Amino acid sequence: MEYGLYIIETAGTTTLVPTKSQTTDYEGKNGRGSVESISICNGSASNAATVRLFLDDGTNETSIIESLVIPAGVTLLLSESLSFNNSILSMQLAVAGTSPNINVIVK
Repeated sequence: MEYGLYIIETAGTTTLVPTKSQTTDYEGKNGRGSVESISICNGSASNAATVRLFLDDGTNETSIIESLVIPAGVTLLLSESLSFNNSILSMQLAVAGTSPNINVIVK
């Protein structure tokens, strides 16, 4: 899958942007803390999903979005103030719900 595109079909937590020390991106560059926008789409035909978008330093977590219910067929677009220092922080998405079908684009 292309870097920055995610299809999440199980409840749980997915790392969208790892810390620099965890990996390099598809171009071999370290990190990716410069985030312009995030699109979170609930592609399910009938099931709502609850999402939490947060930053994690390995010890502490700070929510950007907390317990947001996204109805089936709805897309959330976040496009302001999303960049962060990924030398020490990762961006993660926690998904809860029955048979989730969450499609995420990180630009």
